[in-house]
Amino acid sequence: MTDYTPASGAAGDDDETAQLAANLYEHVRQLNYATAGPPSLTLPSTAYTILGNLSAVTYGLDQLLDQINRFFLRELQADRLGHDYGEDLTDVLSRHGQALAEARRHAQALCATLSDAQSAINAIHCRPARGREASPTTKGETHKDDAGVAAAAKDFPRPITDPTLLAPPPAGERHSPIHFPRRTNIPEA
Repeated sequence: MTDYTPASGAAGDDDETAQLAANLYEHVRQLNYATAGPPSLTLPSTAYTILGNLSAVTYGLDQLLDQINRFFLRELQADRLGHDYGEDLTDVLSRHGQALAEARRHAQALCATLSDAQSAINAIHCRPARGREASPTTKGETHKDDAGVAAAAKDFPRPITDPTLLAPPPAGERHSPIHFPRRTNIPEA
């Protein structure tokens, strides 16, 4: 992994960095409510986009966990760490590093699995239910059943292809887990 280069507006101190992690939790909690059903989740394309963003997030978690591990190693080498109970820091950080390595393997597997789930639903689309005529959607108007489908976009206001979201993959990686959201969800006639 490459070292992180902060984007403009990135956290300026430890409190702001901790707040970013708290915000991540809050966004996931809000997505849990939004995806419970209508009106916030009514289109397959919304689920497709959410899965793509979640795959990108888990891809980014791998780098985050690596950077946390590197932080502790740097601080240990600079002799800036102590332990409240006097335990050997080398042993403690060895266990910590092993746990983070395992977490990174899980994050990588989750990223790949979410990408597979997204790919599996790529061709799924909505079609009018029996008894409901398909009405063309005009700019600014939506069908009453489609109200609120943009709720997930509030949690992920930037597309997953935004270069400030993730570091580029290591050279030689065979594929990127980031998938572009589908642009349209046109019902069949």
